[in-house]
Amino acid sequence: MLPIIKSAPPLVSVVVPSFNESTEIVRASLQSLRAQTFTDFECIVIDESTRPELAAACEAACAEDPRFIYIHPTERLGLSRSLNLGLERARSELVARFDSDDLCLPERLALQVAYLQAHPTVSVVGGSLEIIDEDGRTQAFRHYPQEPKAVARGMHLTTTVAHPTIMFRRALVAAHGSYNPEFRFSEDLDLWLRWLNAGVVFANIPQVVVRYRQKNTRRDIRHWRFNLRARVQNFAPRHLLRRVTGIGCIAVWTALPEAVQEHVFRAVMLRRQRRSGSA
Repeated sequence: MLPIIKSAPPLVSVVVPSFNESTEIVRASLQSLRAQTFTDFECIVIDESTRPELAAACEAACAEDPRFIYIHPTERLGLSRSLNLGLERARSELVARFDSDDLCLPERLALQVAYLQAHPTVSVVGGSLEIIDEDGRTQAFRHYPQEPKAVARGMHLTTTVAHPTIMFRRALVAAHGSYNPEFRFSEDLDLWLRWLNAGVVFANIPQVVVRYRQKNTRRDIRHWRFNLRARVQNFAPRHLLRRVTGIGCIAVWTALPEAVQEHVFRAVMLRRQRRSGSA
């Protein structure tokens, strides 16, 4: 009997949840991964599309590259459980998070792999965003603090890493847990705060690594309620004043009328557009 030869796992597993994305958008998104300068990766696509033609298009796009693994769950999982399923299937030392309507810049994986290899004490690294509209037009750029201490301090007031840009060491999941399926929104913030409380070190690279498609200027009110829940549920004495301030700010923001939230978001986006234009 001939021995069974198992292929070595790639260095990076990219986990991509998808739900009823148009054929053009999901193809462009997956193509941006195929075009990465770093090639030693697998891409796990968890597609929960309810429209058969869109599910078929996503599956066909994955079939074009053997590094892509298509999964269509038999029941509706939701984002947190979809991400956990992707983590269960991941074989790699490093895991990258990505969304099926965004676009990865060609150097994204290479830059983040190089950073984690050069900084063994850092376990989670994100990057900057280029915000685009539904037609792919640039709206603004969003940058985040780079140094671990600044990322940790800022997380108690806002979210200082962009979820679609994250790459982390898969060992964190076994050591400190994965996404909480009870969180329909802010599942990332809940995870980051739990990991920070456990001493996990976060950082960001300055480069733009993802073109982030932002469809709405205002987030669902449920997002802010889950944001508040994540902060309360993961409250710890360390950085007490900042944590209390963060909880207070989110509580006030959640209570504001949606029209006021919309006005503030539009003002912020306009300011970012002006900064981008003058850069």
